[in-house]
Amino acid sequence: MNYINQYELIKSTLNTDVEFLDHKKLLSTVNRTKIIKKIEKINPEIIKYGKFYITELPIEEEKWSLIKKSEKKRILRLYEKVKKSLNLDNVIKELIEYKTKYPNVPTIYNYLGIAYERACQTKNYYDTLIETNEIFPDYIFGKISLSEYYLNHNKYKKISGVLDNKFEITQHYPTGTDVYHISAVRGFYYVTGRYFLNIGKIEMAYKSYFLLSDINIDHKTTEILGQEIIAYELHNLKRTIDKQKK
Repeated sequence: MNYINQYELIKSTLNTDVEFLDHKKLLSTVNRTKIIKKIEKINPEIIKYGKFYITELPIEEEKWSLIKKSEKKRILRLYEKVKKSLNLDNVIKELIEYKTKYPNVPTIYNYLGIAYERACQTKNYYDTLIETNEIFPDYIFGKISLSEYYLNHNKYKKISGVLDNKFEITQHYPTGTDVYHISAVRGFYYVTGRYFLNIGKIEMAYKSYFLLSDINIDHKTTEILGQEIIAYELHNLKRTIDKQKK
């Protein structure tokens, strides 16, 4: 089923290069209520998982809170270098030392994995993702990172296993948790939205997009998912036109 305004989609492709389509404008033509009702009809059980609150305030993990304050600051400074891709060899060496010293702190594994990725050490990056998920099966950022890896390497079918077929963030936290950090919510629905596109569940992909756009329509993750949804809709439109020509 097509949810986007087909006339506007066709008009956009005629008036501009496909690469520069205004995905925000096109996606604004989508009837959100219609899609949500369709989802609730097909998967009524997800209604109870969908309500939660988002915060930008720090939510400190239990194991992270046990690290000395001075060492936390040092680790966070290392992570700042990771984000800027500065002195990655030295940063990786130090993070490995901290990982050895604090083997039960998933955040350090996460930072190390990102450092390997920035340093283009693909095997070490993947090995760290696997190790993180094996040691910390409930760590949401570990699940998000491994899922994104599989998306980027066209192995999206593995994602259902990584997420244990649980596609609402509330299913990955203890019962009673109703406040989630914005980075976890954004990362989770970014990968699930792209996953649903790959398996052809467009309604669920739209649901993820709606949530991301409500948080920040201009964020990179929202834009990437929005562009991929438009590409999906264009593919379906072309397939429909090709059928009509026969």
